[in-house]
Amino acid sequence: MKDDTLSTDDAVTPALPETDPVAMAAAFEEFFQHEYPGLGLRVQQCRVTRVYQKPGKACLIAYRVQGHDHHGRPFDQWLHGRLQRNGAVAGGGESATPSWSAGDFWKPVSLWPERRMVVHAFPHDPKLPQLARLKDADFIRQNVERNLAEFGLSGAWHCTEVFDHKVKYMPGKRCVLRYRVSLRHAAGEQQTRTFYSKTTDDASGRTVAAALRVICASRACAAGVLNVPAPIAYLPEIKTLWQHAWEGESLTRRCAERGWATLAHAPVLPKIAAMLAALHQIELPAELQRPGASPATMLTNARDNAAQILKFLPEVRERQAHLLQKMAATLPRSAAGTPRTTIHGTFKLAQILVREEQPGLVDFDALAVGDPLYDVAEFLASVIYLRVSDGVAAAPITAAAALFVESYAALVPWPCERRRLAWYVTAFLLGKMHSSLKRMEREARQQVVAAFALLEELLESPAGL
Repeated sequence: MKDDTLSTDDAVTPALPETDPVAMAAAFEEFFQHEYPGLGLRVQQCRVTRVYQKPGKACLIAYRVQGHDHHGRPFDQWLHGRLQRNGAVAGGGESATPSWSAGDFWKPVSLWPERRMVVHAFPHDPKLPQLARLKDADFIRQNVERNLAEFGLSGAWHCTEVFDHKVKYMPGKRCVLRYRVSLRHAAGEQQTRTFYSKTTDDASGRTVAAALRVICASRACAAGVLNVPAPIAYLPEIKTLWQHAWEGESLTRRCAERGWATLAHAPVLPKIAAMLAALHQIELPAELQRPGASPATMLTNARDNAAQILKFLPEVRERQAHLLQKMAATLPRSAAGTPRTTIHGTFKLAQILVREEQPGLVDFDALAVGDPLYDVAEFLASVIYLRVSDGVAAAPITAAAALFVESYAALVPWPCERRRLAWYVTAFLLGKMHSSLKRMEREARQQVVAAFALLEELLESPAGL
Protein backbone atom coordinates (compact mmCIF):
# COMPACT_ATOMS: atom_id res chain seq x y z
CA MET A 1 0.00 0.00 0.00
CA LYS A 2 1.29 3.47 -0.88
CA ASP A 3 2.41 5.55 2.09
CA ASP A 4 -0.18 8.29 2.53
CA THR A 5 2.13 10.64 4.45
CA LEU A 6 3.44 13.93 3.19
CA SER A 7 6.82 13.27 1.64
CA THR A 8 9.42 14.97 -0.49
CA ASP A 9 10.68 14.29 -3.96
CA ASP A 10 13.57 11.83 -4.08
CA ALA A 11 15.84 14.33 -5.78
CA VAL A 12 14.91 17.66 -4.24
CA THR A 13 14.01 18.48 -0.64
CA PRO A 14 11.88 21.62 -0.43
CA ALA A 15 12.07 23.98 2.51
CA LEU A 16 9.05 23.12 4.63
CA PRO A 17 7.24 26.15 6.11
CA GLU A 18 6.76 24.08 9.27
CA THR A 19 10.50 24.39 9.94
CA ASP A 20 10.42 28.21 10.09
CA PRO A 21 10.45 29.02 13.85
CA VAL A 22 9.17 32.59 13.45
CA ALA A 23 6.25 31.58 11.26
CA MET A 24 5.46 28.61 13.50
CA ALA A 25 5.39 30.79 16.63
CA ALA A 26 2.49 32.75 15.12
CA ALA A 27 0.91 29.57 13.76
CA PHE A 28 1.03 27.80 17.14
CA GLU A 29 -0.56 30.79 18.86
CA GLU A 30 -3.46 30.69 16.41
CA PHE A 31 -3.68 26.90 16.76
CA PHE A 32 -3.81 27.18 20.57
CA GLN A 33 -6.69 29.67 20.38
CA HIS A 34 -9.08 27.08 18.99
CA GLU A 35 -7.43 24.01 20.56
CA TYR A 36 -7.32 25.46 24.10
CA PRO A 37 -10.10 28.07 24.18
CA GLY A 38 -10.30 30.24 27.26
CA LEU A 39 -6.65 29.83 28.26
CA GLY A 40 -5.35 32.75 26.22
CA LEU A 41 -2.06 31.06 25.38
CA ARG A 42 0.45 33.49 23.87
CA VAL A 43 3.64 32.22 22.25
CA GLN A 44 6.83 34.15 22.95
CA GLN A 45 9.30 31.73 21.38
CA CYS A 46 9.20 28.67 19.16
CA ARG A 47 12.33 26.65 18.45
CA VAL A 48 12.63 23.83 15.95
CA THR A 49 14.74 21.33 17.90
CA ARG A 50 14.74 18.39 15.49
CA VAL A 51 13.69 17.60 11.94
CA TYR A 52 13.62 13.96 10.91
CA GLN A 53 13.19 13.78 7.18
CA LYS A 54 14.32 11.44 4.47
CA PRO A 55 13.25 11.89 0.87
CA GLY A 56 10.29 9.63 0.22
CA LYS A 57 9.64 9.15 3.95
CA ALA A 58 7.45 10.75 6.59
CA CYS A 59 8.61 13.97 8.22
CA LEU A 60 8.65 14.49 11.99
CA ILE A 61 9.37 17.95 13.41
CA ALA A 62 10.07 18.56 17.10
CA TYR A 63 9.40 21.97 18.65
CA ARG A 64 9.96 23.68 21.96
CA VAL A 65 7.27 26.30 22.48
CA GLN A 66 7.38 28.84 25.31
CA GLY A 67 4.95 31.55 26.35
CA HIS A 68 2.28 32.40 28.93
CA ASP A 69 -1.47 32.22 29.48
CA HIS A 70 -3.89 35.12 30.03
CA HIS A 71 -2.97 35.18 33.74
CA GLY A 72 0.72 35.59 32.89
CA ARG A 73 1.58 32.05 33.99
CA PRO A 74 4.45 30.70 31.86
CA PHE A 75 4.46 27.48 29.89
CA ASP A 76 7.37 25.61 28.32
CA GLN A 77 6.30 22.65 26.22
CA TRP A 78 7.77 20.11 23.83
CA LEU A 79 5.55 19.31 20.87
CA HIS A 80 6.27 17.08 17.93
CA GLY A 81 4.26 16.86 14.76
CA ARG A 82 4.07 14.33 11.96
CA LEU A 83 3.09 15.72 8.61
CA GLN A 84 0.20 13.80 7.10
CA ARG A 85 -2.20 13.81 4.17
CA ASN A 86 -5.90 13.05 3.68
CA GLY A 87 -6.52 12.79 7.43
CA ALA A 88 -4.36 9.70 7.93
CA VAL A 89 -1.90 9.86 10.79
CA ALA A 90 1.70 9.84 9.57
CA GLY A 91 3.21 6.55 10.56
CA GLY A 92 -0.28 5.08 10.78
CA GLY A 93 -2.08 3.10 13.41
CA GLU A 94 -2.85 5.66 16.13
CA SER A 95 -6.07 7.54 16.56
CA ALA A 96 -5.64 11.30 16.59
CA THR A 97 -8.86 11.98 18.50
CA PRO A 98 -8.02 14.69 21.07
CA SER A 99 -8.37 13.70 24.71
CA TRP A 100 -7.36 15.46 27.91
CA SER A 101 -4.43 14.15 29.93
CA ALA A 102 -4.82 13.83 33.67
CA GLY A 103 -3.54 16.76 35.71
CA ASP A 104 -2.51 18.89 32.73
CA PHE A 105 -4.26 21.01 30.12
CA TRP A 106 -2.18 19.76 27.19
CA LYS A 107 -3.99 17.33 24.92
CA PRO A 108 -1.90 14.23 24.28
CA VAL A 109 -2.77 14.22 20.57
CA SER A 110 -4.31 16.93 18.40
CA LEU A 111 -5.14 17.22 14.72
CA TRP A 112 -3.98 20.34 12.91
CA PRO A 113 -5.80 20.08 9.56
CA GLU A 114 -4.46 23.35 8.12
CA ARG A 115 -0.91 22.06 8.53
CA ARG A 116 -1.78 18.44 7.68
CA MET A 117 -0.11 17.56 10.96
CA VAL A 118 -0.77 15.37 13.98
CA VAL A 119 0.65 17.06 17.09
CA HIS A 120 1.81 15.15 20.18
CA ALA A 121 2.33 17.04 23.44
CA PHE A 122 4.98 15.93 25.93
CA PRO A 123 4.94 13.59 27.81
CA HIS A 124 2.66 11.76 25.37
CA ASP A 125 4.91 9.71 23.08
CA PRO A 126 3.61 6.49 21.49
CA LYS A 127 7.12 5.00 21.43
CA LEU A 128 8.07 6.13 24.96
CA PRO A 129 4.89 5.60 26.99
CA GLN A 130 6.88 5.64 30.25
CA LEU A 131 7.55 9.38 29.93
CA ALA A 132 4.35 10.15 31.84
CA ARG A 133 6.01 8.79 34.99
CA LEU A 134 8.68 11.48 34.70
CA LYS A 135 6.01 14.10 35.39
CA ASP A 136 4.55 12.19 38.35
CA ALA A 137 5.91 14.03 41.41
CA ASP A 138 4.93 11.22 43.79
CA PHE A 139 6.85 8.67 41.71
CA ILE A 140 9.95 10.89 41.67
CA ARG A 141 9.72 11.53 45.43
CA GLN A 142 9.45 7.81 46.19
CA ASN A 143 12.51 6.99 44.12
CA VAL A 144 14.54 9.84 45.59
CA GLU A 145 13.79 8.47 49.06
CA ARG A 146 14.74 4.95 47.97
CA ASN A 147 18.16 6.28 46.94
CA LEU A 148 18.94 8.72 49.76
CA ALA A 149 22.36 7.14 50.34
CA GLU A 150 23.36 8.04 46.77
CA PHE A 151 22.57 11.66 47.61
CA GLY A 152 24.74 11.46 50.74
CA LEU A 153 21.74 11.51 53.07
CA SER A 154 20.39 9.24 55.80
CA GLY A 155 16.96 7.66 56.04
CA ALA A 156 15.76 10.54 58.24
CA TRP A 157 15.33 12.74 55.15
CA HIS A 158 12.14 13.08 53.11
CA CYS A 159 11.62 14.56 49.66
CA THR A 160 9.08 17.38 49.90
CA GLU A 161 9.11 19.08 46.49
CA VAL A 162 10.03 18.16 42.93
CA PHE A 163 10.80 20.59 40.12
CA ASP A 164 11.71 19.45 36.61
CA HIS A 165 13.39 21.34 33.79
CA LYS A 166 13.38 20.27 30.15
CA VAL A 167 16.85 19.63 28.69
CA LYS A 168 16.66 17.50 25.56
CA TYR A 169 14.02 15.42 23.83
CA MET A 170 14.25 13.21 20.77
CA PRO A 171 10.70 11.92 20.18
CA GLY A 172 10.51 8.15 20.23
CA LYS A 173 14.16 7.80 21.25
CA ARG A 174 15.25 9.56 24.43
CA CYS A 175 14.44 12.31 26.88
CA VAL A 176 16.67 14.21 29.32
CA LEU A 177 15.27 16.20 32.24
CA ARG A 178 16.98 18.02 35.09
CA TYR A 179 15.36 17.68 38.50
CA ARG A 180 15.77 19.88 41.55
CA VAL A 181 14.31 18.33 44.68
CA SER A 182 13.81 19.78 48.14
CA LEU A 183 14.43 17.53 51.14
CA ARG A 184 13.63 17.95 54.83
CA HIS A 185 15.27 16.19 57.77
CA ALA A 186 13.18 14.90 60.65
CA ALA A 187 14.88 17.56 62.81
CA GLY A 188 13.79 20.35 60.45
CA GLU A 189 16.94 20.95 58.36
CA GLN A 190 16.34 21.47 54.63
CA GLN A 191 18.56 20.79 51.61
CA THR A 192 18.22 20.63 47.84
CA ARG A 193 19.73 18.26 45.29
CA THR A 194 19.99 18.52 41.51
CA PHE A 195 20.30 15.54 39.18
CA TYR A 196 19.72 14.51 35.59
CA SER A 197 17.36 11.87 34.27
CA LYS A 198 17.78 10.14 30.90
CA THR A 199 15.02 7.91 29.56
CA THR A 200 15.64 5.74 26.49
CA ASP A 201 13.68 3.36 24.29
CA ASP A 202 15.72 0.37 25.49
CA ALA A 203 17.29 -0.95 28.70
CA SER A 204 20.86 0.04 27.81
CA GLY A 205 20.95 2.47 30.74
CA ARG A 206 21.40 -0.45 33.15
CA THR A 207 24.75 -1.37 31.59
CA VAL A 208 25.76 2.29 31.35
CA ALA A 209 25.08 2.77 35.07
CA ALA A 210 27.23 -0.24 36.00
CA ALA A 211 30.06 0.90 33.72
CA LEU A 212 29.95 4.43 35.12
CA ARG A 213 30.39 3.07 38.64
CA VAL A 214 33.61 1.36 37.51
CA ILE A 215 34.83 4.52 35.77
CA CYS A 216 34.01 6.75 38.75
CA ALA A 217 36.03 4.45 41.01
CA SER A 218 39.13 4.82 38.81
CA ARG A 219 42.34 6.64 39.74
CA ALA A 220 41.79 9.04 36.85
CA CYS A 221 38.51 10.23 38.35
CA ALA A 222 40.00 10.45 41.84
CA ALA A 223 42.83 12.61 40.46
CA GLY A 224 40.45 14.91 38.59
CA VAL A 225 41.87 14.00 35.18
CA LEU A 226 38.59 12.38 34.15
CA ASN A 227 35.39 14.14 35.25
CA VAL A 228 32.11 12.31 34.69
CA PRO A 229 28.66 12.52 36.32
CA ALA A 230 28.30 9.66 38.80
CA PRO A 231 25.23 7.43 38.53
CA ILE A 232 22.55 7.55 41.21
CA ALA A 233 20.20 4.77 40.14
CA TYR A 234 18.75 2.94 37.20
CA LEU A 235 14.93 2.71 37.22
CA PRO A 236 14.13 -0.36 35.08
CA GLU A 237 10.36 0.14 35.07
CA ILE A 238 10.78 3.37 33.08
CA LYS A 239 14.15 2.59 31.42
CA THR A 240 15.67 5.66 33.06
CA LEU A 241 19.15 6.44 34.38
CA TRP A 242 19.60 9.07 37.10
CA GLN A 243 22.97 10.82 37.36
CA HIS A 244 24.41 13.51 39.59
CA ALA A 245 24.80 16.90 37.95
CA TRP A 246 28.28 17.83 36.74
CA GLU A 247 27.50 21.48 36.22
CA GLY A 248 29.53 23.25 33.58
CA GLU A 249 29.35 25.35 30.46
CA SER A 250 28.92 23.70 27.08
CA LEU A 251 32.26 23.76 25.25
CA THR A 252 30.37 24.31 22.00
CA ARG A 253 28.54 27.36 23.37
CA ARG A 254 31.68 28.72 24.97
CA CYS A 255 33.73 28.53 21.78
CA ALA A 256 30.89 29.95 19.69
CA GLU A 257 30.71 32.98 21.99
CA ARG A 258 34.48 33.52 22.20
CA GLY A 259 35.14 32.64 18.58
CA TRP A 260 36.05 29.20 17.29
CA ALA A 261 39.52 30.43 16.38
CA THR A 262 40.32 30.47 20.13
CA LEU A 263 39.97 26.68 20.35
CA ALA A 264 43.49 26.12 18.99
CA HIS A 265 44.95 28.02 21.96
CA ALA A 266 42.46 27.01 24.64
CA PRO A 267 44.22 25.51 27.70
CA VAL A 268 41.31 23.11 28.07
CA LEU A 269 42.07 21.28 24.79
CA PRO A 270 45.10 19.28 26.09
CA LYS A 271 43.02 18.45 29.19
CA ILE A 272 40.27 17.04 26.97
CA ALA A 273 42.91 14.88 25.26
CA ALA A 274 44.17 13.74 28.69
CA MET A 275 40.62 12.93 29.75
CA LEU A 276 40.11 10.73 26.69
CA ALA A 277 43.49 9.03 27.15
CA ALA A 278 42.57 8.24 30.76
CA LEU A 279 39.19 6.78 29.78
CA HIS A 280 40.85 4.56 27.17
CA GLN A 281 43.11 3.06 29.83
CA ILE A 282 40.31 2.02 32.21
CA GLU A 283 39.41 -1.65 31.82
CA LEU A 284 35.77 -2.60 32.20
CA PRO A 285 34.70 -6.03 33.52
CA ALA A 286 34.01 -8.54 30.76
CA GLU A 287 30.25 -8.51 31.39
CA LEU A 288 30.12 -4.77 30.66
CA GLN A 289 32.18 -4.88 27.48
CA ARG A 290 30.04 -4.21 24.42
CA PRO A 291 31.76 -4.33 21.02
CA GLY A 292 32.17 -1.00 19.29
CA ALA A 293 31.63 -0.39 15.58
CA SER A 294 34.18 -2.11 13.34
CA PRO A 295 35.67 -0.44 10.23
CA ALA A 296 33.54 -2.79 8.10
CA THR A 297 30.39 -1.60 9.87
CA MET A 298 31.50 2.00 9.48
CA LEU A 299 32.01 1.46 5.75
CA THR A 300 28.48 0.06 5.48
CA ASN A 301 27.16 3.10 7.36
CA ALA A 302 29.20 5.40 5.11
CA ARG A 303 27.62 3.81 2.04
CA ASP A 304 24.15 4.20 3.57
CA ASN A 305 24.84 7.86 4.38
CA ALA A 306 26.16 8.40 0.87
CA ALA A 307 23.02 6.87 -0.66
CA GLN A 308 20.85 9.23 1.37
CA ILE A 309 23.03 12.23 0.47
CA LEU A 310 22.47 11.44 -3.22
CA LYS A 311 18.72 11.79 -2.75
CA PHE A 312 19.33 15.38 -1.70
CA LEU A 313 22.33 16.11 -3.94
CA PRO A 314 22.39 13.92 -7.06
CA GLU A 315 25.04 16.19 -8.57
CA VAL A 316 27.75 14.76 -6.27
CA ARG A 317 27.30 11.20 -7.55
CA GLU A 318 30.69 10.89 -9.29
CA ARG A 319 32.70 12.50 -6.48
CA GLN A 320 30.95 10.35 -3.93
CA ALA A 321 31.49 7.12 -5.88
CA HIS A 322 35.22 7.86 -6.12
CA LEU A 323 35.34 8.61 -2.39
CA LEU A 324 33.64 5.33 -1.45
CA GLN A 325 35.97 3.37 -3.72
CA LYS A 326 38.93 4.99 -1.98
CA MET A 327 37.47 4.17 1.44
CA ALA A 328 36.90 0.53 0.48
CA ALA A 329 40.46 0.25 -0.85
CA THR A 330 41.98 1.73 2.32
CA LEU A 331 39.70 0.03 4.87
CA PRO A 332 41.64 -0.22 8.18
CA ARG A 333 42.57 -3.81 8.95
CA SER A 334 42.91 -5.34 12.38
CA ALA A 335 46.50 -6.22 13.16
CA ALA A 336 48.23 -7.85 16.09
CA GLY A 337 49.25 -4.49 17.49
CA THR A 338 45.85 -2.80 17.14
CA PRO A 339 44.64 -1.99 20.67
CA ARG A 340 41.11 -2.60 21.92
CA THR A 341 40.18 -0.37 24.80
CA THR A 342 37.21 1.16 26.55
CA ILE A 343 35.81 3.82 24.21
CA HIS A 344 33.22 6.53 24.77
CA GLY A 345 31.52 5.86 21.45
CA THR A 346 30.32 9.43 20.74
CA PHE A 347 33.28 11.55 21.81
CA LYS A 348 32.74 14.97 20.23
CA LEU A 349 32.55 18.67 21.05
CA ALA A 350 28.89 18.44 22.08
CA GLN A 351 29.71 15.97 24.89
CA ILE A 352 32.21 18.24 26.64
CA LEU A 353 31.38 20.61 29.50
CA VAL A 354 33.85 23.08 31.01
CA ARG A 355 34.02 24.39 34.58
CA GLU A 356 36.90 26.63 35.66
CA GLU A 357 39.03 25.38 32.75
CA GLN A 358 38.40 21.76 33.74
CA PRO A 359 36.56 19.58 31.20
CA GLY A 360 33.81 17.12 32.02
CA LEU A 361 32.49 14.32 29.82
CA VAL A 362 28.82 13.36 29.51
CA ASP A 363 26.55 10.97 27.59
CA PHE A 364 27.96 7.46 27.91
CA ASP A 365 25.12 5.69 26.07
CA ALA A 366 27.49 4.33 23.39
CA LEU A 367 30.23 3.18 25.80
CA ALA A 368 31.94 0.14 24.28
CA VAL A 369 35.24 -1.63 23.64
CA GLY A 370 37.01 -0.92 20.38
CA ASP A 371 39.77 0.95 18.57
CA PRO A 372 40.68 4.03 20.67
CA LEU A 373 41.35 6.01 17.48
CA TYR A 374 37.60 5.78 16.83
CA ASP A 375 37.02 8.31 19.65
CA VAL A 376 39.96 10.47 18.61
CA ALA A 377 38.61 10.61 15.06
CA GLU A 378 35.06 11.48 16.08
CA PHE A 379 36.33 14.41 18.12
CA LEU A 380 38.48 15.55 15.20
CA ALA A 381 35.51 15.26 12.83
CA SER A 382 33.38 17.46 15.11
CA VAL A 383 36.15 20.07 15.02
CA ILE A 384 36.94 19.81 11.30
CA TYR A 385 33.28 20.06 10.28
CA LEU A 386 33.23 23.58 11.75
CA ARG A 387 34.99 24.66 8.56
CA VAL A 388 31.78 24.07 6.61
CA SER A 389 29.05 24.30 9.27
CA ASP A 390 30.29 27.55 10.87
CA GLY A 391 32.68 28.87 8.25
CA VAL A 392 35.69 28.70 10.58
CA ALA A 393 39.01 29.30 8.80
CA ALA A 394 41.20 26.29 8.08
CA ALA A 395 44.27 27.47 10.02
CA PRO A 396 42.85 27.45 13.59
CA ILE A 397 40.99 24.19 12.92
CA THR A 398 44.16 22.51 11.67
CA ALA A 399 46.09 23.84 14.68
CA ALA A 400 43.42 22.64 17.13
CA ALA A 401 43.34 19.17 15.56
CA ALA A 402 47.14 18.89 15.67
CA LEU A 403 47.31 19.99 19.32
CA PHE A 404 44.64 17.49 20.32
CA VAL A 405 46.31 14.55 18.54
CA GLU A 406 49.78 15.45 19.87
CA SER A 407 48.47 15.81 23.44
CA TYR A 408 46.64 12.50 23.26
CA ALA A 409 49.53 10.61 21.62
CA ALA A 410 51.90 11.66 24.40
CA LEU A 411 49.68 9.93 27.00
CA VAL A 412 48.96 6.53 25.44
CA PRO A 413 51.23 3.56 24.68
CA TRP A 414 49.82 2.90 21.18
CA PRO A 415 50.60 4.81 17.96
CA CYS A 416 48.18 7.35 16.50
CA GLU A 417 48.41 6.17 12.92
CA ARG A 418 47.42 9.14 10.74
CA ARG A 419 46.06 7.12 7.82
CA ARG A 420 43.79 5.13 10.12
CA LEU A 421 42.65 8.34 11.81
CA ALA A 422 41.92 10.02 8.47
CA TRP A 423 39.79 7.07 7.36
CA TYR A 424 37.68 7.21 10.52
CA VAL A 425 37.33 11.00 10.27
CA THR A 426 36.10 10.66 6.68
CA ALA A 427 33.44 8.16 7.74
CA PHE A 428 32.26 10.43 10.56
CA LEU A 429 32.14 13.47 8.27
CA LEU A 430 29.87 11.62 5.83
CA GLY A 431 27.50 11.01 8.73
CA LYS A 432 27.57 14.69 9.67
CA MET A 433 26.85 15.69 6.09
CA HIS A 434 23.81 13.41 5.97
CA SER A 435 22.59 14.73 9.34
CA SER A 436 22.84 18.33 8.13
CA LEU A 437 20.67 17.49 5.14
CA LYS A 438 18.01 15.41 6.87
CA ARG A 439 17.62 17.98 9.65
CA MET A 440 17.22 20.63 6.97
CA GLU A 441 19.80 22.87 8.58
CA ARG A 442 20.16 26.28 7.00
CA GLU A 443 22.51 26.28 4.00
CA ALA A 444 23.04 22.53 4.44
CA ARG A 445 23.21 21.86 0.69
CA GLN A 446 26.06 24.33 0.16
CA GLN A 447 27.86 23.05 3.25
CA VAL A 448 27.72 19.43 2.15
CA VAL A 449 29.00 20.20 -1.34
CA ALA A 450 31.90 22.14 0.22
CA ALA A 451 32.60 19.27 2.62
CA PHE A 452 33.48 16.89 -0.21
CA ALA A 453 36.71 18.80 -0.76
CA LEU A 454 37.59 18.13 2.88
CA LEU A 455 36.93 14.41 2.53
CA GLU A 456 39.06 14.12 -0.58
CA GLU A 457 41.85 16.08 1.10
CA LEU A 458 41.80 13.82 4.16
CA LEU A 459 42.09 10.57 2.23
CA GLU A 460 44.79 11.94 -0.06
CA SER A 461 46.87 13.66 2.65
CA PRO A 462 46.23 11.95 6.02
CA ALA A 463 49.49 13.31 7.43
CA GLY A 464 47.74 16.68 7.71
CA LEU A 465 45.88 15.51 10.80
